[in-house]
Amino acid sequence: MLNDYQPSQSNRDFFSRSVLIKNELWALCNSTIYRLFPRQFRFWRRFLLRFTGARFDKTTSFGRFTQIDLPWNLTVGQYSAIGDDVWVYCLDKITIGDKVCVGIGVKLLTGSHDIGSRYFNLVTKPIVIHSGAWIANYAIILPGVIIGEGAVVGACAVVTKDVPPWTVVAGNPARVIKKRVIQDVNE
Repeated sequence: MLNDYQPSQSNRDFFSRSVLIKNELWALCNSTIYRLFPRQFRFWRRFLLRFTGARFDKTTSFGRFTQIDLPWNLTVGQYSAIGDDVWVYCLDKITIGDKVCVGIGVKLLTGSHDIGSRYFNLVTKPIVIHSGAWIANYAIILPGVIIGEGAVVGACAVVTKDVPPWTVVAGNPARVIKKRVIQDVNE
């Protein structure tokens, strides 16, 4: 059986040459110029991302050490923040709503492989994170997942399935642990 297994580990088998070149140029920029600007110079990071085709509001904040692959597949809403050391792996579309907090070290992964294929074919599915959600530090969101409005993903959770709106999930694999209720402390 192993003799029939011919896994490809090269992106050349899955993407056009122009996409690979464009992404390599962006990767060079992302690992150098993008990171050079201090925290106070968010404008320049946003400028570089917008130049590559990422879509987001002027109120969006991107961490200085965020790694974004294929940024032209990324859309982010108003007042959302993506922290440092986040890996935004946009092999497919990633859509992030308004007022979303993506914590430090989070992985948003839209790509995986078909383990039943002799060629280990690349499989991509979009990720959607609805408005008001919080993805806590070091969580992993896998391909095809939808995070509902106002949902909270606990630290280090591995999210393999959709998260209902206004719930809190945690664990590996992530499971609903309670409803999220907003209480105003001034009342």
